[in-house]
Amino acid sequence: MVQGLWVYAIGHTGHPQPKHVEAVDGSGLIELISEGPLTAFATPVDLRQYSQQAVDAHSGDIEWLGAIGYRHQAVMQALMQGGTVIPLRAFTMFGSPQMVEAQLRSGRDQFVKVLDRLDGKQEWTLRIEFDPQKWNEALTSRVDSLRALVSDIESAAPGKAFLLKKKLDDERRKASRDAELQVVGEIEEHILSKLRCETVAESRQQRDGAFPQLNVLINRDEEAILQDLHAELSEKYESEGITLAVSGPWPPYTFASES
Repeated sequence: MVQGLWVYAIGHTGHPQPKHVEAVDGSGLIELISEGPLTAFATPVDLRQYSQQAVDAHSGDIEWLGAIGYRHQAVMQALMQGGTVIPLRAFTMFGSPQMVEAQLRSGRDQFVKVLDRLDGKQEWTLRIEFDPQKWNEALTSRVDSLRALVSDIESAAPGKAFLLKKKLDDERRKASRDAELQVVGEIEEHILSKLRCETVAESRQQRDGAFPQLNVLINRDEEAILQDLHAELSEKYESEGITLAVSGPWPPYTFASES
């Protein structure tokens, strides 16, 4: 056995230890490793069981990977109930408590700064989904060049209209990316006008082809305002085939990593 530590998060010293939660290895053991004003929350593990080689060996084992992700997230949620923490990604591991303490010492100023920034806040996600057919139709009203093509098609002879329709399809595909970014920008601007928050937008390209999303860091007491904004924006964009899915609160991974 190669003894090490799976570290979940970093918080202020004095942050309550989570109880009655299953650790990543299936035990109930969550240790506190403190250094000055900071504490790391960790579980002793056999590092070989969670090495890159082990992960590669289980790459097709959804149950194994899912159980680890679920337990890591469950510990994170329990920690969030006790106050503000800097969440660490799954498979953040150290070889000894001394190595964790050294990391807390070397990064003390930055960790304290991030904890102060995240204090009293929650991360939420707005995923922006596009219905292909309705969005394709809506592009024409959003993009001047597409409107001009449609007008040309309506007045063209059949042969020319056929060629223009093929051009219209190509131009719609090209315009879709920029128009999606425009929608994300509109939604972000509207949210910032109503909430005292930070935002991070992620495009399809940044999300490997998945729908774009907007991550927001809001005060805990502003959740109701966010929900009202979600309903308002959903109604505004419904006719264009745009759906907004809101989820959270999440550990503030996005805004901790932005720091």
